[in-house]
Amino acid sequence: MSPGQAPTSSESSTTGTQSVTLVRARFAETDQMGVVHHSVYPIWFEVGRVEWMRERGMSYREMEDSGLSLAVSRLEVVYRSAAYFDDQVAVVSQMTEARSRLVAFAYRLERYPDGELIATGRTVHVPTDRSGRAVRMPERWRAALEELAEVQG
Repeated sequence: MSPGQAPTSSESSTTGTQSVTLVRARFAETDQMGVVHHSVYPIWFEVGRVEWMRERGMSYREMEDSGLSLAVSRLEVVYRSAAYFDDQVAVVSQMTEARSRLVAFAYRLERYPDGELIATGRTVHVPTDRSGRAVRMPERWRAALEELAEVQG
């Protein structure tokens, strides 16, 4: 994303190993004072993660349809400043680790266009089958994610 320019709220862009997705804080996501509720930030992380995968030719829907899910096993959020109703927020997402039994992502939420840091976060995911049992990631998905991890590393 070049300075002063960003995708619209329904678009995203890829910058090297990162994906930037804009979201707009909806009224339903705020409290009476117009402040975005803390529970919304992990949802925005998910938006960024799914777009990160899509931009690299991987469909999370296709992964789910094949019987593989990435269950969240760890979630960290560090809140730095408030987001408010109607703010545009850039969700900056990056995969940080990929192994046969683990995938991790890091996130930054920045107010657009001024870049003020709203929050940082991290999610760790464990591959599971349809019954919710932890499994080794199938070769198709593992190879693609590990290749991307090597490019980033």
